[in-house]
Amino acid sequence: MGRRPHIYPHLNLWKNLGDVDRLIEIHEKTTGKKPGRKHKVEVLNKSAIVLLVACWEAFIEDLAEDAFSILLSRIKVHGALPNKVLADAVKPLKDSGNPTDLWKLAGSGWKDVLRSHQSSLFERYTGKLNTPRPAQVDQLYESLLGVKRLSSNWRWPRATPDKARQRLSDLIELRGSIAHRVAASRKVLKNDVRGSIDLINHIAVETSNAVRNFLLRVTGKEPWPEFTYKKELTS
Repeated sequence: MGRRPHIYPHLNLWKNLGDVDRLIEIHEKTTGKKPGRKHKVEVLNKSAIVLLVACWEAFIEDLAEDAFSILLSRIKVHGALPNKVLADAVKPLKDSGNPTDLWKLAGSGWKDVLRSHQSSLFERYTGKLNTPRPAQVDQLYESLLGVKRLSSNWRWPRATPDKARQRLSDLIELRGSIAHRVAASRKVLKNDVRGSIDLINHIAVETSNAVRNFLLRVTGKEPWPEFTYKKELTS
């Protein structure tokens, strides 16, 4: 699941989702048509759910990191950034109790302050104990980039943002029960995995395009092409 920096995060996600899909292929080859074997391979379904959420977490981090790097490299003055980003980034300096800390903003120092802001946000929202749920994704992208309510873009035929948020939350909850308690809160079926792969695929397309459009508006340059949902990840 490694990646080179600044390679379109969505392309990397598609590759990673293909790895999850291969667990399903192993499942199908293992069970075949012989009776009595399906109950022995549920562990593959559980493994696929854990790997899938890891793919989602990596995508959210990669996209945020790349978008922030692109934004910082293309803007010339701090005033081009949304007020929310500027206010959140400077807050630690104001709260430090050391008046001289504000001099860190002098010259090009404001970019270092923003990079420090990025690091603290990643630690807060995407640390080991903070799998990116919808609310955390919204908070991270608003504070880091100024994108408001990113999850409101999670819509496609027969899916509303509210439904997408709930399905993602349910998936992360299921992953937690597997990873932290070993036994899932319910039986995990092959169809659960396939549906969850499709969910992450849809959400990621909408997320990538929303961030792309934001960067295009702010910087005047396209950071990456617009993505279109594709059902067959290996095509």
